[in-house]
Formats: sequence, structure tokens, C-alpha cells
Amino acid sequence: MSLDDLVESYFAKRGSPALANLTHLYEQVLQEVLKEKATLDPGEDINIDIKFPKIRITEDFGSLGTEDRSIIEKFTRNIKGDTLQAKIAYLNNILTTKQENATIGEILSTMVICEILSAIITNFTESAGGFIFEGFLAGLFGGESVQITSPKDIGSGATGKPITDVVLAGKHYSLKLLGEATEVKGSFKNMVEHLKDYNHVIYLDARRIGGTDGLQFGEFTITLEGFLDIFVVPFLKTVWRKEADKFEDAVEFQQKMSELRDSNVGVKRIIFGRKGFSEAKPGWAIFEFSPKRGTLQEGLVSPQGMSQLIDQIINADSKELQNFANFEVIYAESKFEKTKAEKLFGSYAVVEQLQRAIERENREEIFASLEKTPGYRDAQQFEFTRKQVEKKIKNFQEIGTLMIGPKYMKSTFAMYAELLKATISPVYEQLQFFTNNINDYFLGVSDESAKQDRKQYALNAIENAKGLEVATTNAVEKIEK
Repeated sequence: MSLDDLVESYFAKRGSPALANLTHLYEQVLQEVLKEKATLDPGEDINIDIKFPKIRITEDFGSLGTEDRSIIEKFTRNIKGDTLQAKIAYLNNILTTKQENATIGEILSTMVICEILSAIITNFTESAGGFIFEGFLAGLFGGESVQITSPKDIGSGATGKPITDVVLAGKHYSLKLLGEATEVKGSFKNMVEHLKDYNHVIYLDARRIGGTDGLQFGEFTITLEGFLDIFVVPFLKTVWRKEADKFEDAVEFQQKMSELRDSNVGVKRIIFGRKGFSEAKPGWAIFEFSPKRGTLQEGLVSPQGMSQLIDQIINADSKELQNFANFEVIYAESKFEKTKAEKLFGSYAVVEQLQRAIERENREEIFASLEKTPGYRDAQQFEFTRKQVEKKIKNFQEIGTLMIGPKYMKSTFAMYAELLKATISPVYEQLQFFTNNINDYFLGVSDESAKQDRKQYALNAIENAKGLEVATTNAVEKIEK
């Protein structure tokens, strides 16, 4: 509820509001505005009391045409950006650095949105909070963005809850509200069924930081074309080959080293036929990888040193390189057996068959193969560790981080305290006084010693309404300057 709405809806003319408008104001206060008090202490002798509207968290945030959706959109429409990454960046601009040109609407919207997120991660479990979080994100994007609660909402062939949790700006998202080490899980069968109807789904992870201090957002996209990059590659185990590949020809050696670099395969040991190839280490013929950095014993090279040596080999004149034959290289290789990938696909032959079908873009063959896998046939769950998601899924990207715990929000309050105290706080303070007096007038008080003439409560409420008009008028004047 904006200040402009208050002026337009509740004050037909300057002076005391009519009784009907008072009643309407009371009803709106009960539904949309709750008291929130944040006491700040930026200095030893300074206390700041700022009140904000408190929005009721509801599952209707994600449903089009509901009253709760319209309320949340009044705040989220001030959060600029067409993508989640842009919206998080915008929120952080307001939260972390004082924006001299920020409007009251932008500041108020940012604070309310972050308070809702903070309440979700503070008061709900990952499972329950996840459902509310889905609806909240739909409300954050607004427009036609909507939360999906059943397969019929999107025409999916999946059973149970579909892969898509929300459709944001036309894109399908599966949302996960997670702890710092929680695995990302899902139905392999439902994923296959989803890709029969839609060409993508974006997995969005929101991971708690320090329990309730903040949220770190990251995402990766699953498509049919990149299916094996998601459901095979991250699960493969890396092991060192026991035997070296040997080369007499420098050109063949260079080709092998180029393949290893392009595939991002780790190299453990490189052996030359004689010393002198490396300008940095002319006395060495054997170079062995060491994960340590800094000063190393003879023959051991750091990750950076090994990378530089490989580049030098690839870029060398082949005739010059031939002088250092024969060559040996030991490198890492991926192991499929006894991994989560094997549980989902059964055998590597199935993976190879799928890869060929994907390269040919033969959808019929792709789905025929997928439907024969143990993951589909037995309705298995896939599970990614956080490390697998962030380190081994190629298209994973970090979207942004919001620090919304109490100590971070207090810092933001302090930045905008003077402006907010002069505009927002008096309005909602008068609203709260009005609510308390109206409640006491209609309902009375339980404490016999605190009872007074009920008419006095009504008179106090009218005075509060007058005070509300003054506070609102002053706020409007400051905002419109």
C-alpha cells in the first residue's frame, strides 16, 4: 500500500475523514499492515524507531488474480530488472550502498522484499519454505509469472508434482531452498517426461548462508542437448592412469597434449627423452604435478607450472620438440563404474547410444533409450552434491548473494534512517495508534483497572486519523519535491 494510495483512498477532502472511510481504513489496516518496530543504535546516544508495513506471507503470491498477489506486486514492481540476477543486483545496490537518488518507493520495496525473504528462511523449514519461496519469486517477477502446483497447470505428462515450480518471464524454473550442504534432488523419470514437452528447465538453488544471515543464488540449465553433461559428467570419478601413453613423434605428442587441455583433463606426469626443453627448468626431464604451491622439491611442479608446460609443448616448433623425444604422459581418466551415473543409466554403452542419438537430434531414439534406463524404469531420484553442482556442471553460474540477516538490515536502516523517519515512520505509527484505539472501542479491554469510557477510544481514533492525514500530507510533500 503506497502513500499515494493512502491519500487517494482514505481522504476524500482535506480535514477529518468520513466515518465510512475510517471503517474502510481499519479493515485495510487489519489485512495489510502490521506493526513492525526496528530499534537501531548507530551511536551510543542515538536510537531510531522506524516502522514499515508487514506483508502477510501467503501461498497466493504465486497465483494470478488474487488479492495477495496484487499486494506483493505493489512492492515488487519497484525492483528493476528482467532477470533474477538483475533484480538481486538492484536489491544489493539499495542494501549495501546509500543511493542518494533512491526514491521512498524503491527503499520501502527493497526493505519489505528482503524482510519477507528473511522471514521465509528464519521461520520455515527447507521443504515448507521452498513452497512459499516459489510463490514469492512468481510475485517478484510479476506479470504472467506463476507458480506451478500440478502437472495440469502446464500440461506436463509427469506424475505427482511436475519439475517446473514456477514460470518466470516465460522460462521454466525448478526452485530449491537449501541449506549450505544440502544435496540437489529430483525425479529422473519426471525430468525425462518434462523434456518431452519443454526444451529446458532451469534449476535455481537458493542456499542459506550462516543459517539465516543470507541467501546465495545459483542456477544451471538442463536441456536434451546437454542431458549427459548434467546427468553423467558430474558423477564420473577421476582416477590416474597407471600406465603412461608413449610417443616417439613430436606431432602426435602435441596432438595428445592439446586434446587433454581442451578436455580439461588433469596431467600427472610428463617425461622427455632428455633434459633442456623447459626454459624455466632446463635441468629437468621429468615433471610431476603437485597440488601444492610455492617452493617445491626438484621434479615437482605447481598447477600453474604444469599448465604453462603443457602450453609450451603445444606451441613449440615440432621439429625443435622432436629433439627431446621420446615422450611419456600420465593423465587422469573418468571412471563410470560404481557411480551414480551407472545407477541411472545402467551401462556406458547406453550413454554412448544416447550421445549418438543426441548428436543426430533423433528425439524418438533419445527417449526410447532413456525410457529403458534404470533411472526412468525404476523412478529413481538423482542427487547432486553442492560440489558436483558448482564445480562439475559446466553451465552452472552464481546469480548473486543477498545478506538479509538482522545485522545487515540494521546497517541498511541506518543509511536511510533520517529520510525514512521523516516520511514512513509517522504514517505507520499513526496507523498503528488508530488500529489499537479502534480495537479497544469495538472490543473493549480485558483489564478492569485499564477500562475507560469507550467513547474516548473512538475520539482517540478520530484524532489518530487526523494525525494520519497530517503525517501523510507531510510525506507526500517530501516525496513530491
